[in-house]
This record gives sequence, structure tokens and C-alpha cells, in this order.
Amino acid sequence: MLATLIFFTFSGVTTIYTYNAQLDTLIESSHTSLNRELPALAAELEQELVNNNLVNTQFAINTKMTSLNYQNIVAVDQSGLIIVAPQRELAGLHYQALDLPISPEVIANIKRTRSIAINYDSDKYLFDVYYPLSIKNRGEGIIYARYSIALDVQNLIDLSLSKSAIVALYLLSLLLFIALFVYFFIHKPINHLIDVGRHLQALQLNYRANIKGRGELKQLADCFNNVAYSLEEKIASQKAAEQFALSKHGLLESIFKALPDLFFVIDSQGKVIEFHSGNENALYTEQKKLVGCNITELLPDSASKHFQRAIFDTRASEQLMCMEYPLTVDNQSKFFEARLSPMPFTENIVIVVREITQRKRQEEMIFHHAFFDTLTNLPNRFLVMERLTQQIKEAIRSKTLIAVMFIDLDDFKKVNDSLGHEIGDKLLIASAKRLQNALRLEDTVARLGGDEFVILLSNLHTPLDAQPIAANLVRKFHTPLKVDKREFSISLSLGVALYPHDGDSPSELLRKADSAMYHSKQQGRNTFSFFTEQMSQDLSRRLLLEEHLRHALDLGEFEVYYQPQFDIKTNELIGAEALLRWHNSALGSVSPSEFIPLAESNGEIVEIGRFVLKTAIKQAKKWFQKLNKPFKIAVNLSPRQFKDCNLISDITRYIEQAEIPASLLELEITEGVLLSGDESVRNALKSLHQLGLVISMDDFGTGYSSLNYLRQYPFDILKIDQSFIADLSNNREASELVNSIITMSHSLGLRVIAEGIETLSQLKTLELYRCDVGQGFLLGKPMPSKDFENWIGLPHLE
Repeated sequence: MLATLIFFTFSGVTTIYTYNAQLDTLIESSHTSLNRELPALAAELEQELVNNNLVNTQFAINTKMTSLNYQNIVAVDQSGLIIVAPQRELAGLHYQALDLPISPEVIANIKRTRSIAINYDSDKYLFDVYYPLSIKNRGEGIIYARYSIALDVQNLIDLSLSKSAIVALYLLSLLLFIALFVYFFIHKPINHLIDVGRHLQALQLNYRANIKGRGELKQLADCFNNVAYSLEEKIASQKAAEQFALSKHGLLESIFKALPDLFFVIDSQGKVIEFHSGNENALYTEQKKLVGCNITELLPDSASKHFQRAIFDTRASEQLMCMEYPLTVDNQSKFFEARLSPMPFTENIVIVVREITQRKRQEEMIFHHAFFDTLTNLPNRFLVMERLTQQIKEAIRSKTLIAVMFIDLDDFKKVNDSLGHEIGDKLLIASAKRLQNALRLEDTVARLGGDEFVILLSNLHTPLDAQPIAANLVRKFHTPLKVDKREFSISLSLGVALYPHDGDSPSELLRKADSAMYHSKQQGRNTFSFFTEQMSQDLSRRLLLEEHLRHALDLGEFEVYYQPQFDIKTNELIGAEALLRWHNSALGSVSPSEFIPLAESNGEIVEIGRFVLKTAIKQAKKWFQKLNKPFKIAVNLSPRQFKDCNLISDITRYIEQAEIPASLLELEITEGVLLSGDESVRNALKSLHQLGLVISMDDFGTGYSSLNYLRQYPFDILKIDQSFIADLSNNREASELVNSIITMSHSLGLRVIAEGIETLSQLKTLELYRCDVGQGFLLGKPMPSKDFENWIGLPHLE
């Protein structure tokens, strides 16, 4: 660590020293150049002004402005009017109209000193230069020039960093060599010996030291191995002797332990004449006190009466009798089963007693599971429907109202995906408790599954009675929930349906409350809504979409559009993004924002995703053959597709069938794919990247920890979300953020795509920031494949 610190310090000091020295040289040379060039320009302008040749003066200034360092040059007379400027239309304006750093004091000082004045701004790397000018018929004036060396300074920084990187690379290589030598020849063998020693200390004698060579470490390893051999032989012989002794003792005990029950033999008077138990912990009294006692005296009165009756019935019927009875043992309530059977040719009775507490508990648990949620211990769907049925009957008799509230926790899936199901389960338990604490004892809180809850409110007199309760529930969840000493801010969306106004059956009330909850989601969540018929229409629209979506792929209603992507620097068409469109004969054109979430929720997105992949790869092959150059097509992968175990094999097969380079296919991954941190996602992306596919992070900047994902996953391209591009021209913070993202991505070796480019100003800014690829309506809208081919001038390819 010390060597690493020294070498980084040395590299840094060297870089800083070299940079400062070269910067001073650059400033000095620029100062000298201005002292030489500006007087020459003044002389040329004075000559042309004497001849009243304004065209030549304009040409002289524009010629000087061809240098990238000059940002502005103007000639001003003694009254402050501009005589000559790079733009001819500026002549005749007062210098103050252009916000130039010229003042009457500056003009007076130049006229007085008759010498050049140079002001240098070290923060912006700018020179403001003033020089006297004799103007025909206008007296004395000045020439003002702004000279920038910012680009030279940037080049100087890049050169210094490159040199420093080379020096650092050499030093790091030497340090790495030394570290590897120490690791392989000293550190690794010693660690191996330590590991073997720990295993021998734990008597794990099958471990051996394996060190090659002839040195001291090899001799020490041989000593370890000899000790292990010796210990192994001695311990083996000792264990053999112990095992022989234990087997003899165990043979006697195993006969008794094979009987898990309590075994009694009683005589005609009910006295215990023989007893055995394979588990003394199951006894409720000492074994030696049982023999000779009457069995009915060993039990409490309640159990004793059961036994007396069973003994009488056994003697009378001479048949096997069974009975169950509870018993308190060590302050714990337990259940036992007794089987009584008469012994032939005697008056004795054999009694076998078995504890059935666990079986009883399981029966109770089965009953509980049938009607209650196992996680929150709330009533489940079956029980809440039963209770609602009973409440409807009671409401009919009492002529009261019932409110059915359907609740869904907002963004709960993100908690599960990002923090795991254990935290999610604890959050559900805490939410259930909060709901219970906010209601009356007679109200029912039930969990339907996932993050969905139902509340039943009975004995209401008007619909308004439910409104303050719903508002209070929403307000209660404004306070963060505490789970494992952490606070979670989670809101809820609530829908209310009323009996008998909205329905007269449990299923109808529950369905309409669900519709009202869904409306609350659409209103921005964290609110409640009462059911209306419009909500029913919205639900019908959703169900209709789901119905048509199930058959859309088979009916060929999906079509892939292609939006062009351009190299911003060369303005060359380099690829396109594949975008899915749905045209339905009954519904018309359905927006992706409407059908994609539905496809995600019902799993249809997996088959749809395969269709898009196959279509895009087939199209990439056609355009690759016709254009005779690489033409990349980008395809979005949804989070649900990554749960498909055939994803990698499908993509590999499609590419092999198309016989195209894998690099022609770009897969765009959103942050939703990565939220879970699942190792299978990381392995899938790694496998796809090894196949040669280009991996792109889509919608960058809109998630939680995108920078961390760039470090963890094998991305090649970063795609800036269009929301940042939209604010690029009118928001300085957005502009600076986009510039920073591009610079950071390039430093990580990533190419950058900007989507949503709609204005020429946005494109120019991205070009200035050295963005690699652009996409948007300004460059080209999404088009079907034939329209795309017409757009780029290709003949149709069937």
C-alpha cells in the first residue's frame, strides 16, 4: 500500500509540475504573439481606413478571426462607435450594445499611453487586448481583441495526463511484478501451511500440505504431513475400540428406544404391574413411582374419569378401545392418545399412550391456514368472502350499509426487488398491524395476497361514513413504517365500493372496489376513490386489451418499426432501434405505454420479445447484405424476459440462423432488470456479452444507482434518457449534467447515445459535448421496414 501511495504521489507531482511549466510557456508565447500581431493588424487597418476601403478592413479582421484563438476583434472610434467588426451589420453600433469589456477609461488610457494593453483572465484562459488606432476623419480609436487559449490548455492537460499515465503504467507494472513474486513464492505457501495447520488442529486429518521445491517451507510441509499420518493412525485405532464398546451397549438400548410410546400393563385392580418408555422426557412422573400405583391415581380428575370409563368398556367388550385426552405437563398443555387392549387369558390390560400434541397442532394449523393468511395472520380471501356474505345478510335485516375497501401498497414491488422478500414480508406485517390499529374491533382486515388488503366496514348509515375512515387510512401511511430499525415511506392506494349502492354480492363488491383502487393508482397513488361507473368502463377497457393481447401475436397484429440512429460527428446512418407497434382491427393502434405493462404483468412479453428479436435479427441480415457494411439494430429486453431460462439459447440460435456478426445486435437493458441484484441476471449479461452482442443501458439517469451498475455489469453503451435531452437547450443544470454523463462514459470506455433529439440546438449542443450517436424525431421518426428502406434509398428486399 505504501509503495502504491508513493508511486501515485510521484506521478501526480510530476504531472502537476510539467503542466504548470508548459502552461506558463503557453501564456508567455500567447502574450508575445499578441504583442506582435495586434500592432501589425492596427497598421493594416489604419492604411485601409486612410484609403476608405472598408471591404479590405472587414477582410483583414475576418482573416485574423480564422485563428481558433481569436473569439472577437472590433475597431472602435473615440466616440465608442464600432467601425469594423467580424459581422458587417455590427458596424455603426455602440460597443456597449455588444456588452464588450471596453469602457471610456480604457479608451482614454490607450490614447494616453499609445501602447498595447493586455489583460489575462487565468480562470477562463482569456486575453482581453487593447491597442491604439488612428482613424481618418475620426481621430484616435482603439482595437479590441479577445484571445482564448482554453482549447490549448485542454490539449495541454490531455497531453500531461497521457504522459503521466505512461509513467504510472511502468511503475505499476514493476509493483505488480514484485507483488506477484511475493504472493506466489512466499505469501501463498505460508497461507497454505496455515490452512493445513488449522485443519489438523480441528482433527481433520485428511488434509495434506502440498508444497513443491527443496526449501525450508517444503521441509515444514513434510513435518505437517508426518504429524497428520501419525495422528490419523492413533485416532483410528482408538475410535475402533470405542465403537466396539458402544455397539454392545447400544444393542440393549435400541430395543427400548424403538418403542416411542408409553407402555403400561395393569391388573384387574388397575394397578401398574409393568411400565416401559423409550423416552423418559415424555413421563409426567418418575418411572420408579409408577409401578404399584393405580393408573387412575396418576392422572388429574378430568383424565382419570376418561380412563376409568375406557377401562370398564375394554373389560366389558374385550375389544380394542381408543381415547384422547388433554393433560398439563410442566405448565404446558399437551394432548395424548391412549389405546387399551385386553391381554388374552388374563385380566390384565395393555395400555399404550402416545403424545399427539403435534398432530393436534397441525390440525389446528391446517384449519388456520384454510382461513387465515400465514404471513400476517389476517383473514384470507376465503374467510373475507364468508364474512362479507354474513354481513350482507345482517345489513339486509338492519337496513345498514357496508363499505368494501380494496387496498394496494404503492411501489411495494420495488422494495421486494431491491431489498429482498424478507424485508418485504416484514413490511407487509407492519402494514397489516397499522391497518388493524386504525380500525374498530368489529371491522375486518384481510390480506388477499401480495400487497393487496381488503377491509370490511359494517353498520354504516350513509356513504359519507366511509369517507373519513378511508382518508384516515391514507393519512396513517404518511408516517414511515419501521422495520429492522429502518424507516420505509410507503403509501397506499384505496378503492371503496358500497353495499347496496354498487353491488349486492361479495364478488361484485370486491371487483368494483378493485376498480376504484386501480383508479386511485391512475390518479397518482397515495389517495382513495369511491367506485363510479366510469371506473367500470376503464376496467372493461383493460380487460378488453388483455383479451385481444392474448391473440395479437398469433393474428400477426404486431409490427416492428425502426428509428434511425446517426453518428453525430460524421452525420452517418449507423443503425436503428427496433420499436414494437400494435395494430388491432377492433381497437385500432394501441400505444406501447398501454399494452407493454399488460404484457409484462400477464407474461405475454416473453413470446412478444422473441418475436421482436427474430424480426430485428432477420432485418439486420437483409440490411447488412444490401448495404455491405455493419448496420446495428437495437432491441429492448424487458425484466420479465430475463426470467426466461431459454433467453440466451434463443438469441444464440437466432444469430446463428441469420449468419450475421453478433455485434450487429444491441440489447438495451433498463434498470428494472438490474434492481434485484440477482446473480442469474449478471451471468446472463456476461454470457450475452461474451457472444459478441453489444449491451446498452437504456434510460440512464432515471433510476436509483445507475453509476453502480456501470461498474458491476458489462455495458458497452450508455443511452441518456430523453427527459435530459428535452431540457438541454433551456436548462443549464440539465446541460451540465449531460456533458458530465458523456465525459464520464467516455472515461469508462463507453459510447453514448442521446435519444429524443427534436431540435437543431439540441443536436449542436450534443455535437459540442462529443456525444457519439443521436436518435430522435429531428433525425428520423420510427418507420416500418419498407418505409425505412425508402427513406434511406434502398430497394425493397423480400
